Amino acid sequence: ADLLRVGLSSAEAQRRLEKYGHNKLTEKEKTTLLQRIWAQVANVLVGILAVVAIVAAIKAATADNSEDRVTNLIEVGLIVFVITTNTTIGIIQEGSAEAAADALKAM
Repeated sequence: ADLLRVGLSSAEAQRRLEKYGHNKLTEKEKTTLLQRIWAQVANVLVGILAVVAIVAAIKAATADNSEDRVTNLIEVGLIVFVITTNTTIGIIQEGSAEAAADALKAM
C-alpha cells in the first residue's frame, strides 16, 4: 500500500530494470519489399489467375487465326494487370499500416 503512495526506491527500480529490461514493445523485424510482394501473390486466388493466364497464353500461341490470338493475348494482359494492381494496392496498404504502427510506437 505504501508503494502506491511513495513509489519504488531507486535501488528497487534499478533491480527491476536489470531483471525485466526497459518498458517498451519488442521490435519486429522489418519485412523487405520482396517479402511483401510474396505475401501478396502467395494465395489461391492469384494462383488461379496465373494458371488462367498461362492457359490463355498457350491458347494464343496455338491459335489458328489472328482474332483468337489477339483475344487471348488481351486476356493475358488483363489478368496480369489485375494481379499487378492487387499486389501494388496490398503493398501500399501494408506500408501505410506499418507507418501508422511505427508512429504509435514513437508516442
